[in-house]
Amino acid sequence: MPLRPSISRIVALSVLVGAVAARCSGSGGGSALSPAAVPAAQQRAVRSVTSLGAYNVDKTKTAVAGISSGGFMAVQLHVAFSGTFHYAAVYAGGPYYCAQDSLTTAQVTCQYATSSSLSASESYLDAQSSAGTIDPKSNLSGQKAYLWSGTMDFTVEQKTMNDLNTEYQHYGVSTKYDNTYAAGHGWESLDGEVACGTTASPYMIDCSNYDSQNTWLTFFYGSVNARNTGTLGGTLINFDQTPYGGGANDLDTNGYLYVPANCANGTQCRLIVALDGCVQTQANIGTKFIAEAGLNKYADTNNILARIRQIKLQNCCSTCANLL
Repeated sequence: MPLRPSISRIVALSVLVGAVAARCSGSGGGSALSPAAVPAAQQRAVRSVTSLGAYNVDKTKTAVAGISSGGFMAVQLHVAFSGTFHYAAVYAGGPYYCAQDSLTTAQVTCQYATSSSLSASESYLDAQSSAGTIDPKSNLSGQKAYLWSGTMDFTVEQKTMNDLNTEYQHYGVSTKYDNTYAAGHGWESLDGEVACGTTASPYMIDCSNYDSQNTWLTFFYGSVNARNTGTLGGTLINFDQTPYGGGANDLDTNGYLYVPANCANGTQCRLIVALDGCVQTQANIGTKFIAEAGLNKYADTNNILARIRQIKLQNCCSTCANLL
């Protein structure tokens, strides 16, 4: 849902990114995924860990991606921590300060584009940058953002995404905006199980075999190797998010990190943080976001660490049944 995420969630995720990128380790216990819960082609092994591990991350090419509530949060992370995140892929999100700390504004103005929040968002962003409460807005100039908005998305209306596109360009971000597909509300992927024009659980849609992940990965990095459509050579790690605030705020206690074999062996790798939507939690759709987002298949052949962040449904919003 299009709520402006709490600063505690943003800080928790920023700390988590730092833990991976700075070669630090987390602690705590995570519950293991059953290997049967994730399709065999998605990974060589599913492993539960008490330590997140240490990886050699290229800190100049970190990306954040998200859908719906996760899309709005991806914008928050990108803007507030523009020194950490250099790219953003946003599916059905909106401007940085769209909700203006109001649930009503989030669920009316931001979702249904009853009016524009663009001016208020840019004024707030400018003020926070000047006050030093977020990273300098000048960091955004020259960065890149991919935007997806379906013409049949009536959960987060396209006008809201149009405002985000305008906002990004205002701050010098280069954008690629996919806004012509007759798609419903969801994350578009070759592996999606929902028809393009439909809005339905698990909100993983396939639009005529379009590959939006290839589009934004190529846009961000210049070129990418073909995705691995066979058995993946890396490991999907189920780890405890409690050290990063999981359980105490809107983070679930469980998170997932796909680690290609090269990354596990010390090769320098890029990092993508992916944020699910409100009703894409494990309680609602199991591991379908992980399996159908298409990220692990590209991560495996392109030395990318793919971090899936999970939320807790009960803390998402009071009317989450109507939102992704």
